[in-house]
Amino acid sequence: MAKKKSAGHHRWRWKLGFSFAACILFLFVLKLRQNSLIGAHEATVPESELISLQAPDAVPNKIAFLFLARNRMPLDIIWGPFFQEARADLFTIYIHSRPGFVYDKRTTACSYFYGRQLSNSIQVEWGEASMIEAERLLLIEALKDSSNDRFLLLSDSCVPLYNFSFVYNYIMSTPKSFLDSFTDVKESRYNPKMAPIILKNKWRKGSQWFALKRDHAAVVASDAVVFPIFRKFCKRRPLLDSWRQKHLTGDPSKQHNCIPDEHYVQTLLATR
Repeated sequence: MAKKKSAGHHRWRWKLGFSFAACILFLFVLKLRQNSLIGAHEATVPESELISLQAPDAVPNKIAFLFLARNRMPLDIIWGPFFQEARADLFTIYIHSRPGFVYDKRTTACSYFYGRQLSNSIQVEWGEASMIEAERLLLIEALKDSSNDRFLLLSDSCVPLYNFSFVYNYIMSTPKSFLDSFTDVKESRYNPKMAPIILKNKWRKGSQWFALKRDHAAVVASDAVVFPIFRKFCKRRPLLDSWRQKHLTGDPSKQHNCIPDEHYVQTLLATR
């Protein structure tokens, strides 16, 4: 009897162990199947939905401040506090100065101007087409940053009348370029040799300084038709001494006296 009980006891322990092992195996298989079903379900989610769940790359539009300067910025002590109040991701700065001039702690009191000069600047002469070339170089460089949406052309003597927040909100809320333009054919001396590329009724005169939208800035930067005409036919009358003017033949007031930077952007956009 003792041997039969011992054998039965061992068989019971063996069955219990087998059942426990089978239970563990069943749970393991069930877990694998559950994981495979979850994986299969995730793989069927459309890619468009996965993209929509991701956080968007919200990059705010920036204002590109384009400074047309000789060398030193005489009013840099005013621009420093102006940019200090601004968020760094809302503006960029580009400066066209004479070739070789570098903005650093030795040449400017505004740290925001450090290293912002163009490396391909040219020598600019007042009243010459080189002024337009400098403007275009600034726009070309600024357009390389896709987040630049407004482009302000400024001189080294310009000063901000309002703080950055006001300027940013005002410019960004206006859906057009700030471009002072008007037709003034008689006074601005349209040159008939500009036709047919530039017609008389498209001739414009206005301020050199502007605020352009990105699409207008791209038009100016990529122009290869109107600018060559300006360079050839829009020239200022030479500034002569009074004693030399007495010996000139003809009426100097009837000579073409075209200042390129007062006409170029307005006329270019009028021809589009």
